[in-house]
Amino acid sequence: MPRWSSALYFCFGGALLRLVGDQVTLVAGDVSEWSDPDGLPEDNDGVGPAARLDSTQLASDGAGNLYTYDGPHIRRIQLPAAWRAATGGSAAEESAAGAAGAAQPAPTAAVVSTLPYEAPGNLKGMVFLQTATQREQPNGGEGVQQASSSAGGSGSGETGWLVFGTGTALYRLQLPIPEAVAAGGAAAPAAGGAGLQAQLLAGCEGDPGLADGQGDRARFASFIGMTSDAAGNTYLGNGYAEEEVDGQCVRRVSPAGVVTTLVTDLPRDRWWSPVILPNGYLALGCSSDEKGRLLLIDLGLTPVLPRWRPAADGAPARTAGRSLPADLGALLDAQPDGTTDLTIRVGERRFHVHRAILSARCDYFKQRLAGDAFADARAAELELPDADPDAFAPLLRWLYTGGANVPSEQARGVAELADRLLLPELCAAAQDVVAASVTAGSVVDCLLWAWGCCESRGPGGFGQLLGHLKEWYVSHHAEVRREAGPSRQRLGLEAPALNVELFDLLADQQDRQSRKRQPKQ
Repeated sequence: MPRWSSALYFCFGGALLRLVGDQVTLVAGDVSEWSDPDGLPEDNDGVGPAARLDSTQLASDGAGNLYTYDGPHIRRIQLPAAWRAATGGSAAEESAAGAAGAAQPAPTAAVVSTLPYEAPGNLKGMVFLQTATQREQPNGGEGVQQASSSAGGSGSGETGWLVFGTGTALYRLQLPIPEAVAAGGAAAPAAGGAGLQAQLLAGCEGDPGLADGQGDRARFASFIGMTSDAAGNTYLGNGYAEEEVDGQCVRRVSPAGVVTTLVTDLPRDRWWSPVILPNGYLALGCSSDEKGRLLLIDLGLTPVLPRWRPAADGAPARTAGRSLPADLGALLDAQPDGTTDLTIRVGERRFHVHRAILSARCDYFKQRLAGDAFADARAAELELPDADPDAFAPLLRWLYTGGANVPSEQARGVAELADRLLLPELCAAAQDVVAASVTAGSVVDCLLWAWGCCESRGPGGFGQLLGHLKEWYVSHHAEVRREAGPSRQRLGLEAPALNVELFDLLADQQDRQSRKRQPKQ
């Protein structure tokens, strides 16, 4: 159920259905006709009943899009914007929907399309995870979004990660997806067009097991279905019918890719598919021997959606109200309006701000503006030296609203400035944008930047990003070698220790692949 909606979406046969009150309506597909497994993925795309689905699990991005999978392909179901407005979506969501639909008429039926990405194996489960900044603002913060330079805008949906898994590895894709890329369809990568690039979150493709650990040190066996909690952790029931593992168990995967086994010794002869109940229990369901089974485990989890509370009899329908982030964002946009009591000078630009807001939201400014600490406390204008005004602008919006639009070209500057101004949440969110926008042509530059940040500031703030970039470089090495070319020489010249580490990681990957190709004795 999308968080802006009172509707429940579910799959039945080859169709996606929508339940509102006691009325069930068809969203897309056909109850009696599934997608054609022998046809091209895009042959099953279409509008409403013309589309064909073979859905087993749905993931909602909370902003009008549902995602499901069909073999190794990811399908997106774009719901009509009118459904959102009818359920009392926020003003910001309705505005975004209007902007997205300005270039073309808004559809009145769901549109099913196949994303330009093919997973290395058939998919077994899928969840949507919000960014860390959004998870900390369940009551309507804007969240940090990655801007797109494409003509189609930044795509539909909230900023976050679509996490999905094959039987032995979990991957993630950054959302929202630029429409210029999404329009390429499933055939785009094979035809040499623009495609999506997923990041490995945990596990090792084709190498089953039940080892805990972070990233590619962890191992998974077969599973069906995933679920997630409000902290961004993913849960799955793992290890069905694998001779190489000891038995089924419940696994937790953190947003950083750390895998932990929570519960062991589940019955091995069933597929256990998980979901988190409103009371914090993990429910594991299965169907075996024509009988359904349900296990309940009290793990004290926090579900993504709050409990639904029906309105009292005769209570008026709830209307979308004003929010504190929206009001503070409007206050910032109105400057200068005579209400501010401080000016921040960054380069050649001046930003009119409110001392109380900066002091309450940022420890750096709290210290500079303390009455008994610095002369800055009485100054009408403060200078922020060695800072980029284009990076300070989204940082200031984040201070006022708790959310900001971080363009990919400014993400590094925002991350560095946020780290300097003691804003770890914004720093992490900006690093997410860097990780999501890396390409074969830019990975060397990103690696050197992240490595330099770790060297000058310590590994705590940028170490996780550096680890992800190393992993990306190794897993896309053939592509990097073709596109990065001579720029790879910079690694040896500017960061020889990093270059050696990457060489060792490549050697380790080749050793693993060689062992997998050897026949078992």
